[in-house]
Amino acid sequence: MRKIRAILVFAAFSTVAAFGQDRTVWRTSADVQEGARGSATGTVSDTEAGRNRLILTPDDAQNDRIIVDTDSVSTQYNGFGGTINGAPEIFVGSSGFNNVRVGDRIEVRGMATGGEVVRAERVTLLGRPVDAPQTGVGQTRTPASISTPTASGTTPSGTSPNRVGRIEGVLQQINAEAGRLVIVTDQREVLTVQTPQGTPVRYHGDTYRVSNLEVGDRIRVEPQGGVTSNGTEVRARSIEVMQSAQESGGAPTGVGGVSGRVMRVDRSANVIQVDTGRGTTIAVDLRNATDPAGKPVRARDVQAGDHVELSGSYSGGTFLVSTLRFADDNGSPAAPGPPIPAPSTGDLGVVTIYGTVSQTLVDGPQLVLRDTQNGNRPIRVYALEDLAVRTRTGTYTTATQLRLNDSLVIKAYRDGEGNYIAQTIRIR
Repeated sequence: MRKIRAILVFAAFSTVAAFGQDRTVWRTSADVQEGARGSATGTVSDTEAGRNRLILTPDDAQNDRIIVDTDSVSTQYNGFGGTINGAPEIFVGSSGFNNVRVGDRIEVRGMATGGEVVRAERVTLLGRPVDAPQTGVGQTRTPASISTPTASGTTPSGTSPNRVGRIEGVLQQINAEAGRLVIVTDQREVLTVQTPQGTPVRYHGDTYRVSNLEVGDRIRVEPQGGVTSNGTEVRARSIEVMQSAQESGGAPTGVGGVSGRVMRVDRSANVIQVDTGRGTTIAVDLRNATDPAGKPVRARDVQAGDHVELSGSYSGGTFLVSTLRFADDNGSPAAPGPPIPAPSTGDLGVVTIYGTVSQTLVDGPQLVLRDTQNGNRPIRVYALEDLAVRTRTGTYTTATQLRLNDSLVIKAYRDGEGNYIAQTIRIR
């Protein structure tokens, strides 16, 4: 009998040891060895909806990360819902992924596929800093389960918080590099939409990047969590384009675009007057304006004669700008301006030249520019080497520091022989 008991005890220890080898605990990314099965516990630091991927910060290594790839069909999610008929709500596949929030503390079980990557079979919610709304409807059993499971302690208790549904609005500003959009909703609310790396943008069944969006597009945002405490920001899980700017033929009333030539600049009030070319001149408020890269633009950066493209909305008779683009900033053609007059003998004439540098003072005695107002024809401009040049940020450099493809506005004298002599130069 003692011999049999000893054999049973040995068998029990062997079973425990075998299980321990089969299911290891990954405490850091270095523990994740290809082909091993195990579990990791930590906090979700980021999500990539387009790849069904979670970034997990392990509890025992706050400066480390483990990449968790989930399956859009089969990964099981426990503890993210309430109860259905007394049993815990279980999510499977993409509906479960949509319920994971940054900041959630979770346990991941699965198989290591190499490096720091884990292929998740089960994700269990252990806790979250604040309640968050659910997306989708779960089920009460796994696909392979016959009986309904009983409720467990991982199921959140209490009533569900008010859920934030989808948000629709018109794009007013895009900063893809910073992962930020600004939209105006149908209720005239202005919201900032944060777009984590990999946020999918869907349009007519195809998937695009955030950088493919255009000002004036009507979009629907699937939020990830609620609106922030100040009520002006939301984090996007996915974005769907309901109507492109081209389809709508322009932005709707109250939100849209304006283009024209600057007639007057009031630097103290941060307001400019723009001639739209339709017989009207409008007041344009630049207090909240940025360029396409997200940098602030103020009235001091604009000069009379500049051709500008603006996006924003009207408030009374004033146009509030969100994005300002100089017509030739990205090589787009400027609106036809008055041609530079032919040389005449006698008096000096003053002209404004918009162009990009094709030859610098380092390469020759004159600046050579491509005239963006007149078919990119070359213009030669005399300039002193130490002539002060104003930069985009309001600081100053010299003419010898100009580089190829710099976009310039030059005020120049034209002498009787048709030579252009630079008086002021501004980079934009």
